[in-house]
Amino acid sequence: MKKAHEVLRETFGLPSFRLSQEEVIKRLLVDNENALVLFPTGGGKSLTYQIPALCLDGLTLVISPLLALMREQVETLRSLGIKAANLDSTLGIEEYNRVNSEVRSGQLKILYVSPERLNNESFMDMIKRVKISLLAVDESHCISQWGPSFRPEYLKIARFAEEQNVERVLCLTATATKAVADDICKSFQIDPNAGLFRTPVYRPNLSLRVAVADNLDDKIKQLLPLVKKRTGPAIIYVTLHRHAEEAAEKLREHGVEALVYHAGLSTEEREQVQDDFMQKPNAVVCCTMAFGMGIDKADVRLVAHLFMPKTLENYSQEVGRAGRDGLPSACLMFLSAPDIPVLEGFARGDTCAQKDLQLWLHEVATKIPAADGTLDFNLYQQSKDYDIRMNVLNYFYAELELDHGYVRAVTPFYSVYTLSENTSEGWEKVLSDTSDAAIAIRESWVAKSAGHEVDVVDAASAHGLERAALAKKIGDWEFEGLVIGKASRVRSRYAILNPLPQTSEGIEELAKKMYERMLAREEEAVRKLHEVIKFATDEDCLAHSLSTYFGDEDSVPNAACGTCTFCTTGKAVEFTPNFATEPDPSKIRAILDACPERDDPRLLARMAFGITSPRLTAGKWSRRHELFGSMGDVHFDSLVQAFDAECQRLED
Repeated sequence: MKKAHEVLRETFGLPSFRLSQEEVIKRLLVDNENALVLFPTGGGKSLTYQIPALCLDGLTLVISPLLALMREQVETLRSLGIKAANLDSTLGIEEYNRVNSEVRSGQLKILYVSPERLNNESFMDMIKRVKISLLAVDESHCISQWGPSFRPEYLKIARFAEEQNVERVLCLTATATKAVADDICKSFQIDPNAGLFRTPVYRPNLSLRVAVADNLDDKIKQLLPLVKKRTGPAIIYVTLHRHAEEAAEKLREHGVEALVYHAGLSTEEREQVQDDFMQKPNAVVCCTMAFGMGIDKADVRLVAHLFMPKTLENYSQEVGRAGRDGLPSACLMFLSAPDIPVLEGFARGDTCAQKDLQLWLHEVATKIPAADGTLDFNLYQQSKDYDIRMNVLNYFYAELELDHGYVRAVTPFYSVYTLSENTSEGWEKVLSDTSDAAIAIRESWVAKSAGHEVDVVDAASAHGLERAALAKKIGDWEFEGLVIGKASRVRSRYAILNPLPQTSEGIEELAKKMYERMLAREEEAVRKLHEVIKFATDEDCLAHSLSTYFGDEDSVPNAACGTCTFCTTGKAVEFTPNFATEPDPSKIRAILDACPERDDPRLLARMAFGITSPRLTAGKWSRRHELFGSMGDVHFDSLVQAFDAECQRLED
């Protein structure tokens, strides 16, 4: 541990460790054991792997889903003289090769990658030749299906750690219930008694408040006093992009200069908002939950949820961005009956129709493999063909891989290349190349404004060649500087491990299992939403209730924080979501008249409720249709039943 203390002082310029940082590092360096760190947002999780990385021989591999945060951390580490890098799809060939060379030579100490990188064959071929002294898994709650941020690619990380004989693993997260923590410990063989380091979520300087409002104007009216009397920055969370714009506009009408941040803005616009927020002492930003990742501003005095968060995990992480300097800060959450259908729509939006799942599975199971024995698919096209959202398709493929052992994801490839002239001499060489691959490319390409576009899958098939040969030829031209190439239309690729079911009965049985599991995930998401309502309306101290949810029952003294809504009023907040259970027959008829589809009652219910899908978008029955969301105040299950009855009646 002597070296760890030296690195802390001399490299990072810090006098001492915080929280349980020293115990975590001792667990890794002295005990040589795996660990799970549950520190709050801004609690210094990064140091618990960055310091061991500089004390250990070999490479520290960090897996993180947040591209912007990876780049930011790499820049910070490099400014301290630490050999760190990230590998992602935005790197140019020269930079990519430089990072690979530094990894192979052992010069690099810390490498950041996304979990999807573990599907890349060239990366896996490189990394298996390297000694991985430490694997750090950031946002590790994504591994658990009990959590709200589950990502199927995370399930493959534990398999990777085992196959690559990783010496030690450190999992990190800011929010995890006991069930999620148990999942992480089980997956990475972490002793939950000795290897779990938890800091209670309770922060005595945060005042948790709940208010009930009828509409957005009512919310702004109640929020304004807090906004105007605050002594530092404020973050105001909303659900939808348009909510951020609307809330900011209403605040500006009352003299509050409000910024807007959501995923619909360009990268440059989002970066500008982040910069403004960091620099202005009293900045106010109206934003979706995308804002805040990597924002390290200690003096945020107000965090408001203008629209209720979908889970308590989200709520805990977001209020955790207030008052990191330890000074009093307010956290206000609004409950509003009209918001609940929108939030339930998010929970139910991923569930596709069972028949579409079965049709997709039939395509996967019966496709003839390529010459190398792999299956490849355009997931974007499948998403449209089968009305299954892209994130759900990724989950289905992961389920076939991890639960059923049928396939294993390998490196994806691009099917379309746009080639443009780099130099006139280089272009002449391309035109005079007499190889079979070059001839196939030239005979198949189509002139476009940006260059010559060729689908290498179609070109290879038409000329009896392998797609890989054409892709290699284009890569050779690029490497020699003859052309400038731009790849698009990625196709996911899977090696076959065991034969998929071929009979109709076998496919139907597997589809039914996968569908039932999807329905269970939907109900779990709805349950989590209602946990937030229960938390906000219980006869209990809000801080104590939140701490109990995360397994810290004894962290709030006397189970009363003294500053939350319940503690200051002595009574629970009264709130009842208003859902109609009997749909209006005239509105049902209007939807049926507008949308001719009769094979999927759930599709019609989505349109009525206001949940978009690839099929609704393709049919122009989505967001811009006047009837989209026209029955958002009706319970979703009631809508499904009503449209199911109508579809059955029309069939009869």
